[in-house]
Amino acid sequence: MEKQQIEELKQLLWRLENEIRETKDSLRKINKSIDQYDKYTYLKSS
Repeated sequence: MEKQQIEELKQLLWRLENEIRETKDSLRKINKSIDQYDKYTYLKSS
């Protein structure tokens, strides 16, 4: 592999890692929101 190809792959992997991290953070926030809604619904119905 040429050095340029390696650098391109490194950049791609770095971007993918960041996108995965952002996606995981978003999913955690969504999950937290759902949990809060569930608690609210449970308390409201009891």
